[in-house]
Amino acid sequence: MNALIVSSSDKVFATVAAVLRICGDYSLARADNARQAREFALGRRFDIAVVVADGRDAECRDVAVSLSENGCGTVYVPAGGIDDGMIGMYDSGVQLVGKPVTRMSLYGAVKTAAWLSRKMEKLASENASLKERIATITAVGRAKCLLMERGMTEQEAHREIERRAMDERRTRLEVASDIIERNDYGQ
Repeated sequence: MNALIVSSSDKVFATVAAVLRICGDYSLARADNARQAREFALGRRFDIAVVVADGRDAECRDVAVSLSENGCGTVYVPAGGIDDGMIGMYDSGVQLVGKPVTRMSLYGAVKTAAWLSRKMEKLASENASLKERIATITAVGRAKCLLMERGMTEQEAHREIERRAMDERRTRLEVASDIIERNDYGQ
């Protein structure tokens, strides 16, 4: 699992890294500021991020929200205290930890953020699977209608698609797409 720690302080980085090691087996990356964190996030997927603001709260807050909305479990530690303007970050899934930060409060926030990240990944996987099933059902239905227009019954059309898929070692979606494509070009 990949973790990103955003902090310009070596001491803070070491403390957060120690907590992350307790929480799980994370490969750690460090960004010294929000801009660098954005660059890292473009080229790599992070499971967890701990953003410790260093006085530029607005930039750090934006990067924390952005990471969280992209499926990364995110913990945000503001430079000052938690104010009313930050409460909306919870809607993006960001876990807030106010100062003074203890190992226990950071540990709890990291564990919650990691759980949210895993949950989001599972939901994204289920969503992709459902989209694929819907695409298959839609394409197979359309292909069956085209075969029925050529004189097959619905059962014959269904069996034809299943038979081709098995004989050609392809998915039903691929076979149905071929039938649709050939019909669209009048072959």
